[in-house]
Amino acid sequence: MKSTLMLLLSATLASAGFMPNVRVDHEERPYWSCESPAITVGPPLAGRQPVYVVFHSDSGIVPRTSDVVFQKSTDAGVTWLTEDRVIHESESRTLAPDVTTDPDGNIYIAYSEMDSSHSYAHLYCVRSTDGGDTWSMPVKIDDNAPGVTAKLGRLAADTAGNLFCAWEDYRTGKPRIWSSVSTDLGSTWTPNARVDDDTVSGGDCRAADVFVQPGTNHYLVAATAPYWVQPGFSSSHAYLYRSADMGQTFQPGVQLDTFEFVGTTHVVADAQHVICDYSGYYGESNGLTQARTLYTPPDTWGPRMPVTDTSYNSYYCAALALSADGRIHTALMVNHDDGCYDAGYAFSTNHGATWSEHERINNDTTTDKLYPDIGADSAGHVYVVWLDGNEVWFSTNNSAGIAESHVAPAPGIKLAAEPNVFSRTTTIRFSASSLAASRHSLSIYDASGRVVRYLSCSSLLIPPSSLSWDGRNASGARCPAGLYIIRYGTATAKVSLLPAD
Repeated sequence: MKSTLMLLLSATLASAGFMPNVRVDHEERPYWSCESPAITVGPPLAGRQPVYVVFHSDSGIVPRTSDVVFQKSTDAGVTWLTEDRVIHESESRTLAPDVTTDPDGNIYIAYSEMDSSHSYAHLYCVRSTDGGDTWSMPVKIDDNAPGVTAKLGRLAADTAGNLFCAWEDYRTGKPRIWSSVSTDLGSTWTPNARVDDDTVSGGDCRAADVFVQPGTNHYLVAATAPYWVQPGFSSSHAYLYRSADMGQTFQPGVQLDTFEFVGTTHVVADAQHVICDYSGYYGESNGLTQARTLYTPPDTWGPRMPVTDTSYNSYYCAALALSADGRIHTALMVNHDDGCYDAGYAFSTNHGATWSEHERINNDTTTDKLYPDIGADSAGHVYVVWLDGNEVWFSTNNSAGIAESHVAPAPGIKLAAEPNVFSRTTTIRFSASSLAASRHSLSIYDASGRVVRYLSCSSLLIPPSSLSWDGRNASGARCPAGLYIIRYGTATAKVSLLPAD
């Protein structure tokens, strides 16, 4: 048993410590219900970090209507708009909005809206050039005729500000993945192009996710597509599709998984790597989330790597984000066999080859936390939203205000640094009263809240253990003199680094 615990704790552990959860929406109408939250992180504005969230809000009154709702924070999630901003008030139903920004900070929302019969839907885009204060009129993205549904659109912007959208489309009779591009800030859209190359007549292509690979400007789509399990019965695999001509044509899909069934698939990329993750299962086993990396150039696929293991159930949603420090972040639904799904977080520092132990984001564990979405800023902080019942909730591990943190240390965790004023080395002593409390990494931040060093906790943390810090950052360079914050879980300690002797 002890060796098993040692192996669990010797893995790279993920915890920068998530802040107390905050409810984002302000819906209080009778019978209301928020659905499908999505999040994006905009370019910093005058030193402030904007975070944008969209969702649709259903009144629940017959005939059913739902609106596209927008929320924003300009201080990394500390405060939000005091009232929800309705972007599109529908006489029918809107579904599953998505949000993104371009390099200039313009905000775009794609959403589908059903017709008056509540039978079919089309895909629309709106734009804000003033931080979400005002919005353009809706522009239709799909070029379907009336009576043909397009829904679940996902947006990405390339470095030139061109928009790429892919969605689930029924124009061939079964759902397939189609796409379009806008080169004029969402005002017009190109003739639609089919993304998938599926030929299984009895199956469905679903759940597109999009990204634009920097450097190559390849347009990427991850989606599920069907395969025949046996005559008359189909299931689904995860696939990646690439376009090298700004979405005009797409290369044949690459199958990512070997599961019997796959749910939602996601994709992010840097200039040399494309990382996908997906959740699926074999037979009656628990759901497992895996990642697969394409190394470019040359085009070489790495092995399928577990993001979670089968000791708990990870389900369908494993949204991805990429930060400027090269880390890949995922937010996913995790069930520890206690009856409820949690919003979990994990990251990879090596392009998806290995992943940290996942961390629970939500404070409350009495209800399911569903469909988390994640964004990351240039400093490597992440921002997560999820659905809790009828409400949209949020948390972040951005510790910009950590020097004056109002977060109490987690029960059973103790942390101290001696001496707390030093020029060469300080000894960090920490302990946890339970194994669950000990599953954290030890992180060091400067006074602005930027991570400068992760210290590996490679041994069992019960009984108390200690680590030394020599005042150097992750690259081995000496940090400037000043105040630094050490975090272990949610426990913190302050130290002052003096100039070198």
